[in-house]
Amino acid sequence: MGMDLFPARNGTKVMLGFIVRRCAKELGHQPTPEEFADWANNQEENGTRYRLFGQEISPSSAAIMLRHLGRLVTVRSPAIVNGNRAKFG
Repeated sequence: MGMDLFPARNGTKVMLGFIVRRCAKELGHQPTPEEFADWANNQEENGTRYRLFGQEISPSSAAIMLRHLGRLVTVRSPAIVNGNRAKFG
């Protein structure tokens, strides 16, 4: 397809829409760009915090991402796909 928005080491390619749905499920509503950026930048797995896209995204980048839900992107953790990641506060 094209270049990834944010390449990440050892990543898994998924559609942005899927990631946004996971975020919305945790928040209980569709995320704003600010909420999506905060959620993506503050993931936790096995006690380790990380950024879902490998680097921090800004609310303005998140706004663009929210308009392109069919785009394939690389995410750092395959656990996000399976829904097995730890919750964070």
